[in-house]
Amino acid sequence: MERGLRSRLLAALRGPVTVALFLLAAWMAGQWLPLNARWARAADGVLFSLGVLVLALSLVRVYGILLDWYAAHPRHDAAGQSMVEYGPLLSKLGTIFIALVATITLLERFGINVASLVVSLGVGSLAVGLAAQDTLANMFAGFTLMLDRPFRIGDRIQLATGEVGDVETIGMRATRIRTTDDVMLVVPNSLLVKDRLLNLTHPSRRLVTKVEVGVAYGNEAGRVRRLLEESVRAAEAVDRESPPIVLLSRFGDLGLYFTVTFRARDYTAQAQARSDVLEQIHRRLAEAGIEIPTAAAPARAEGLRVAGRG
Repeated sequence: MERGLRSRLLAALRGPVTVALFLLAAWMAGQWLPLNARWARAADGVLFSLGVLVLALSLVRVYGILLDWYAAHPRHDAAGQSMVEYGPLLSKLGTIFIALVATITLLERFGINVASLVVSLGVGSLAVGLAAQDTLANMFAGFTLMLDRPFRIGDRIQLATGEVGDVETIGMRATRIRTTDDVMLVVPNSLLVKDRLLNLTHPSRRLVTKVEVGVAYGNEAGRVRRLLEESVRAAEAVDRESPPIVLLSRFGDLGLYFTVTFRARDYTAQAQARSDVLEQIHRRLAEAGIEIPTAAAPARAEGLRVAGRG
């Protein structure tokens, strides 16, 4: 155990241990004092309740310190990432569990039948569950997202509605996503579980990007393909490890159309990579004297053809 962790634990337990020693001394004194049975039982009940409360608070403190220490000193990167995602949830669940055990212990100490109380609470919980079914659906969907992990905090995702953004937090009810427009988008967890979404970060941050380029008829397809490949390799924001793929995709009304596929160096640089590639394509085709067809081209050709007939 590290010295820093040991010092934090000792500092957190110093106060509770002092109170526990005081309660122990008070209980021992009560055993020697000539009190009647009624006052003795009342004193024992008060001391027992305070002791359970002190113990529960001590366990909550120790549990929180251990979680913080483990998150700051993970055994491996995957464990550290898991603690970032699940740390708040584990902290809440641990606190609830300790409080529940302490409450049951106190109820049993004062002779309250916990089993019958649980049955009574179950009937009331049914009515509450029917009234808050949407909230409960989002909570269970939050657990599903944390266990299934279709995305993680920091991933860039694209929703079924088209919004793109980075995941900031995965809460019990909703997930917060910061869009590329720097706007916070809050999405209920139940929608993320039911709808399809794209994870743009996994399995790689390098994002496949496609552009379509048309050239006028009369140009050699092999020459155009070489120029397009050179244009992609010359772009700065393109991933150098992935070679570009240039395919003749279709014969259009105005010319030949090629699909250029490449990988952006990072999903945050996709727009810059597309812009760099298009600039390089425009410059190299212009230098090679290759015309990019436009909608005005057929009109000019039709005019020449009619004039020749006359």
